[in-house]
Amino acid sequence: MRQILFAFLIFAFQSAVLFAGNNDKSITVKPEDFEGKTVSEKINNALDFLKECKGGTILFKDSPVYLISEAITLPSNTTMIVDGCKIKLADQIFDNIIRSGNMVIDEKNPNSYVKQLLPAENIKVKGMNGAIIEGAENFYEGVNPKTGVREKWLGDYWGWRNFTILFSYVDGFEISGLKVQKTHSWGIVLTNGCKNGHVNNLDLHTTVKNGDGVSIIQGGSDIVIENITGETSDDTIILAAFDESRWSNNKYVFPLLPVRYSDYSFGSDIYDITCRNIETSGIHHVMILLPSQPKIYNIYCSNISDGPKGGKRKVVRIYGNGQYGQGFKPGNMYNIYMNDIRSYKADFALEFLAPVYDSHFNKITQLNPKGKAVQLNPENKNVKITNSVKK
Repeated sequence: MRQILFAFLIFAFQSAVLFAGNNDKSITVKPEDFEGKTVSEKINNALDFLKECKGGTILFKDSPVYLISEAITLPSNTTMIVDGCKIKLADQIFDNIIRSGNMVIDEKNPNSYVKQLLPAENIKVKGMNGAIIEGAENFYEGVNPKTGVREKWLGDYWGWRNFTILFSYVDGFEISGLKVQKTHSWGIVLTNGCKNGHVNNLDLHTTVKNGDGVSIIQGGSDIVIENITGETSDDTIILAAFDESRWSNNKYVFPLLPVRYSDYSFGSDIYDITCRNIETSGIHHVMILLPSQPKIYNIYCSNISDGPKGGKRKVVRIYGNGQYGQGFKPGNMYNIYMNDIRSYKADFALEFLAPVYDSHFNKITQLNPKGKAVQLNPENKNVKITNSVKK
């Protein structure tokens, strides 16, 4: 009887596996498979085809360089594979290189807030064999609508259309295996409630003004960021629970985010974030936490360093108290656990500019003889600092 039952279970398992395999309806396309006068037209036609299929894979492989004239907008249930080639933005184009395809652009004000941000899910950008995402050789130059002065539109004052890869309101995503360089502003930006994501194995060279690395802004949860290297001219990892007063600075020409978060229900807290194996050089900081009225909590980090090349001012810096938005209250940051924060040349390995509650920071190492391992905040509550060493 047992032998019969065992045989039945094996048969049922094999049938289930076979059925699951045969139930895979995904399809793979390449831009070259489709008509179009430009590379971007071919890509758009390929993505429209995948929409009809309710998902699939677009493969970039057959050309060494895909020179695009507008952002690649990925719909739900789409995987973009960049295999041994480069995706490059053409000269004098003001746009993202890649973004989630859930934004309804206001054609009358294309650089302002979008008309609608729809929910999206299961979007992946995966690189392999030396895949590169690269900005233009000659950046967009135009008239500043606030000043009337003609200038290059570089940095975060020019809003969300200047980010290299932008995902907003996406549930389930991956960005991996890429070298990101010659950015026009920030590198990888996850905004407005992105969740259940994995950002990994990136070599960042974001050396333009405001060349941040990987940013989670105004809502984000259940995200792993790991194995990040390179050089950033600003902060490498940003967890920014801003409120909208952050963008009241009159130097901002266009909105930094595609929507006002107060218009949506996805929330603005940042929580359940894991960061590990981050080592970058450059300017400013390796990792920063920026709360305001929204909260930051359940943060788990390990092996965060400026590396032997150095250049960063701080390895980990914790802001608050109105530096980046109003409404911060003690207690808005809690359950933060970090192990192995290592400074080679930064002046601080770990600095608190605002209070943190119920947290533990272990193995803080300062290798810079002129630097300091930890700068505490007197309002911290139930915060442990253990194994802090200055060598």
